[in-house]
Amino acid sequence: MLRVRETEPAQRALLAAGQPAEMLPDGSIEVISATAIERPDEINSLLVKAGTPPTQLVVEEEELEQYFLRLVGMHGEKQNE
Repeated sequence: MLRVRETEPAQRALLAAGQPAEMLPDGSIEVISATAIERPDEINSLLVKAGTPPTQLVVEEEELEQYFLRLVGMHGEKQNE
């Protein structure tokens, strides 16, 4: 997860570098790739070189249960019985 001052140029730079990036409703950008998790410094360098340095960069690893719930569309919400 990262924040930048100018989101569109940052997203374009990430996509051009082969890093899938999704804009979130809160204005942050989510990058989901092994590189982003394992080498956040490379993501930082990429954005600095593109002229859109991150103002915040946070590495969050999703737990298997959360991943599964996201895949099936539950987003961590309990279903009514």
